[in-house]
Amino acid sequence: MSETTKYTVFGVLFGFCFPIGAILFLYLAGYVPDNQGLVAVVVSAHDNALLYVIDSAPLFLGLFARIAGIRQDRLLEFSASLEHKVAIKTESLRRALDEAQKANDQIVHMAEHDALTGLLNRRRFHNELERWTLFALRYQRSLALIFIDLDNFKLVNDTYGHLAGDRYLVEVSNLLSRTMRTTDIVARWGGDEFAILLPETSREGAIRVANKLLHLFNASDIELDEQTVRPSASLGMALYPEHTTDIDTLIMYADAAMYEAKDAGRNCWRLYSASQHEMERVQEHIQWEARLRRALENDQFILFYQPLLRLSDNTTPGYEALLRMEDRNGELISPGLFLESAEHFGLSVPIDQMVIRKAARKIAALSDHRLWISLNLARTSLDDPELFEQIEKAVNENALGSGQLHIEITEMAALEYLDKTRTLITKLKSIGCSVVLDDFGHGPAFHFLQQLPVDMIKINGDLTRSLATQPGSQALVKDIVSLAQEKGVQVAAKCIEDENHIDLLRELGVDYAQGFAIGVPVEAIEQRIFLSHNVTQNEE
Repeated sequence: MSETTKYTVFGVLFGFCFPIGAILFLYLAGYVPDNQGLVAVVVSAHDNALLYVIDSAPLFLGLFARIAGIRQDRLLEFSASLEHKVAIKTESLRRALDEAQKANDQIVHMAEHDALTGLLNRRRFHNELERWTLFALRYQRSLALIFIDLDNFKLVNDTYGHLAGDRYLVEVSNLLSRTMRTTDIVARWGGDEFAILLPETSREGAIRVANKLLHLFNASDIELDEQTVRPSASLGMALYPEHTTDIDTLIMYADAAMYEAKDAGRNCWRLYSASQHEMERVQEHIQWEARLRRALENDQFILFYQPLLRLSDNTTPGYEALLRMEDRNGELISPGLFLESAEHFGLSVPIDQMVIRKAARKIAALSDHRLWISLNLARTSLDDPELFEQIEKAVNENALGSGQLHIEITEMAALEYLDKTRTLITKLKSIGCSVVLDDFGHGPAFHFLQQLPVDMIKINGDLTRSLATQPGSQALVKDIVSLAQEKGVQVAAKCIEDENHIDLLRELGVDYAQGFAIGVPVEAIEQRIFLSHNVTQNEE
């Protein structure tokens, strides 16, 4: 029975009963004589005005009940409809929150894990190392740090190509992940180097793990392009607190032991022992710190400039600033020899600040030519809270125009500092700087490029070098160009050392080319501009 019907039936019954009760009330109250019959009672009762008031009450009560029933039905229908809508909105909100949480979890995962292998990256590993060393120090426990360098990885890359080299690294990382304990922490340190932290591990336990890893490598086969490759590695170990209680020194000792293993013939392990060779390597790091500090104080860093050729019109609108250090004897030292030490001793940030100032002054000195210069930031500079202020100051002091200063950030650094990179890009674009994503080409980069509004991407050198020999590389470059065009992003290919590759790059839709086939880095950029201008006039 519906609410409306229920209220209506109750109203009718009440309407029949109420007059009878009203007459009985009048009789008992003395309004009706006792000697009258039933009919006379009813007739005489209706002579009483009070009965009409009472008798009309059921009519109004019935109407009210009817209206109330209808209102109740409508209220119930409205309530049910409202509950349904709330349930739909709640479910929609729950799905949106779940998707947002998944996206946030993915961003956090990407910021803390290596893009290629899925292992922890160097930054997260260093944080874990700090946490476990504090634990070991407090509770008087020990731990071991293992550095692993893959033997002959460059040969694998050169023989089978860049993509096969990536698969090789992924397979090695899978071997390590399956072998280590769940409490052990495995990370890709960089390139073909891996790091393993063994909590609660003694000297004997570390040696057992090292032997286990070597046996694992020697017993495993990795399939690359229908060829079987057996991995090999050199391992270096250092112990906490036996060797040192300083984290940076512990890393240095493990690194020195690893190079000792490589010098011993590879495919073996070495435990740091303060041997002459290891001490020399540690001492070399310390000497680099002194040389770098002296070079900063004495302005011994020089910028060379390598041109980027715009393939659409064969002009050179921009250059990349490349760092060199001039030693006291006048020798120019490549950054590959000192950047690792600079990062280790916290000198990458002041070096980058110096590069920013020099590049900005060079652009201002060549303001008549309206060219742009790009410079590459070190990974650790992205964590510098004063980075943007330094760049903004250089832009304002030299009155640089929009797009004249390009800031390059490597793909791996951007992934490691994803949130900070996104914020930095927004700030840089607000003051007219362009942003370049350098060393682009790994799979996850396609995903997080959606989140980084860069102006240009530079394809990594390993991929461009294999364009002529690896068909898969050409297909990957096509995908990169297609994605970039969708986002309105320009594409540059670096490490171009063969002029025959230039036409291939045009066919693939690449916008810029950079490398020795285009031009060698020079300090006197003005001379190159002058020569380029004369060549253009002669052609006309």
